[in-house]
Amino acid sequence: MHKKYGLIYFCILLLVLSSCTSNDINTTNNSYKIHGKSILYNKEPIQFVGANALHSFAVGSADMVSWNLNISREFIGNMNENPIVGSPIQDSNGQFLYSLQSIVDDNRSNNLVTILTPFGWDGTEEKLLTGKFPTETAFWSDFKLKLELWSTHFKDQSDVWIEVWNEPFIYDRSDGYTDSIWKSTMNELYTVVRSTGNDNIILIPCAEQGQDESVLLHSGANFLVNKKNVLYDIHAYEKWLLDTPNNINVRINALIELNVPVFFGEVAPVNSGVLMNPQYFLNVIHAHNMSFAAWLWKYDESDQDALLTAEGLPNNYNNNNWGSLYNEIALRAR
Repeated sequence: MHKKYGLIYFCILLLVLSSCTSNDINTTNNSYKIHGKSILYNKEPIQFVGANALHSFAVGSADMVSWNLNISREFIGNMNENPIVGSPIQDSNGQFLYSLQSIVDDNRSNNLVTILTPFGWDGTEEKLLTGKFPTETAFWSDFKLKLELWSTHFKDQSDVWIEVWNEPFIYDRSDGYTDSIWKSTMNELYTVVRSTGNDNIILIPCAEQGQDESVLLHSGANFLVNKKNVLYDIHAYEKWLLDTPNNINVRINALIELNVPVFFGEVAPVNSGVLMNPQYFLNVIHAHNMSFAAWLWKYDESDQDALLTAEGLPNNYNNNNWGSLYNEIALRAR
């Protein structure tokens, strides 16, 4: 080759390589995307049906496969100390914690997408995130630094989604909450994740400890401007399950018409001591191909929200047959 043309070829090659992002080179980063109100897997819409899990305390998701589950929302109760990689550690509360990467690896081996969700800052009840006003917590700055570390580590693993907070703001808005505060806070957390180069799906929680969808009707579409791969998380407890069937239909249809992506990240029959029946609600969102996850994948019939008994059977003890109900819906989903 003439050296002049060799130089031109070399320059073109450099230009092409410099224009490629990590997403262009690593095709796995193109697997999961948000388009309109849909979650796409390799450009095709997919419905996710899963459960919240406690694999931070004991890795192992193979048992979830028999229920036809394809997503695990992981409870991370000690965000500050939970290792990202490496062997299990014993935290300051005496609890053994498995690394986030080991949780992800095990879930991936069973074809489960992982949602890493910070539920608590230090493993104590006092610093659980639910109901907290994020920017007013004493650990706000440290929380953002830890979120940045999570985002950096998992940025090239497209089957790892990060939820930026679990159930922010108090359920009755008595903490001074406004939709503009929600938007400002979630913008700040979104920016923390994206500043690392992480383009994976991000879950943004709704207000009133996750149960209020009205913030989406007011601000959800506007929040998405100039953002990508955002999935809104709503939790369905008494504010949903005690509503009338007609109102549930109206509320779900309003979300569908809004054309924003929604994931019901928690559904269960008991919350705040109130026993409810999730059957009608689950049938509605299943019929609309919406994605959802049960609370809770746990072997303990003494916990009314646990999906399984200690023997691994569906848990139907004093919970409106929750175990069998969810098992049946999961098996006919997707």
